[in-house]
Order: sequence, then C-alpha cells, then structure tokens
Amino acid sequence: MLSVFFLERPVEDLDWVIYILLLTMTIIVVGRILFSNNYESLRNMENFQEVNDNQALFGVIFQFCFAVLAGAIMMGYLVSDYDYIFYTPVLKTLAIAVLILVFYGARSVLGTVAAYAFGISHDRNFNLKTLNFFRAYSVFVLWGAVLLFYFTEVHKPLILGVLVAVLVMIRVLTYRYIFKNQPEKQSKIWYYNILYLCALEILPLLVLFKFLNMW
Repeated sequence: MLSVFFLERPVEDLDWVIYILLLTMTIIVVGRILFSNNYESLRNMENFQEVNDNQALFGVIFQFCFAVLAGAIMMGYLVSDYDYIFYTPVLKTLAIAVLILVFYGARSVLGTVAAYAFGISHDRNFNLKTLNFFRAYSVFVLWGAVLLFYFTEVHKPLILGVLVAVLVMIRVLTYRYIFKNQPEKQSKIWYYNILYLCALEILPLLVLFKFLNMW
C-alpha cells in the first residue's frame, strides 16, 4: 500500500522536510502537554471558549507552526535571485516563515487600529480563542499537505488547490463565527465588518507586497 502513495526517491534529498515535520510535530506535542485543556476542547467550540489557559502562548505556538509549514510548501516556488543568501531549503523555509509572521504581526496591529478607528467594540478574548481554535485545524491540514506534497505522487497543483480551498474555508468559518457571535450590536453592522475585514486581510497584504517590491 505504501508503494501506491509514496514515491521511490532518495530520502536524503528530503531530509529537510522530515526535519520540518518533526520540528512542528514536537512543538505541537509540547503544546499538548502544556495546554491539555485546550487540546481536549478542540472538538467543540463552546467548550474551547470556556477554557482559561494561556491563549496568547497557545496561539503563538500554532502560528509559528503554521508559518513554518506554509514556508515548506512555498519554498520550491521562490525565485533564485537570493540563493546566495538562502542557499539551503531550510533557510528558504525559515525566511518565508519570518515573512508570514511579519504579515500576521502587521495584520494584528492594523486590525487593532481599524477597530479603534471604526469604533467597533470586539471582545478580544473571544476573538483570540476563536482564531486559536480554527488556527489549530489549519496547522493540522498544513502538516498533512506538506507530507502529501513531498512524499506522494499526487499532482502538486491539485494538492495546492485543495489546500488553498480548505484554508480559505477555515478562514471564512472563523470570521463567520466571530461576526455572528459578537456581543456588541455595532459589531454586527455589515458595513463596519467589511472595513474591519479589509484592514485585517487586504491592507497587510498590500503593505507586504510594497515592502517586497522595494527589494
């Protein structure tokens, strides 16, 4: 059965992928030990909202894993202009991961500014728990996608297409749950939510794109 799914290729060529998968899995396991209540509640959103473990650190763990795994998939599509700096797959993966983390940092700052500017009163603790809940599922999906991407004969564009579709669906479910369950009436106004969403998703991408063009 393994021969049906896995390519017969030299393992040493993909050692770095194995290291990335082991690293992220180790971090997830350590997180499982530190935040057992969060992990046990991942099956149900309502139960997860009631957990009072350190949600900030829990989110950082999964955000880091998300960035590294996404970098592992995107690594093969980088231009070769900077190979003299990032001359190994691991360095390229980490460079992409740093950019992804910078993007999320910028998005967090702009989201806070947008919420203040638009006068939207969001429950930060509720939002953080919701994002952490769905981010954990995104990491699990990415981990499996990296495994399929490098160690199977499945067409890579197909894997990427399915992966993007699943991640977008998870993101839509995240904001749908947040907007649907916000306690403040003003937070439910669609106009403000569209502006808020643009500040969270579109503006950081434009800033990152402009930054990359400068170099």
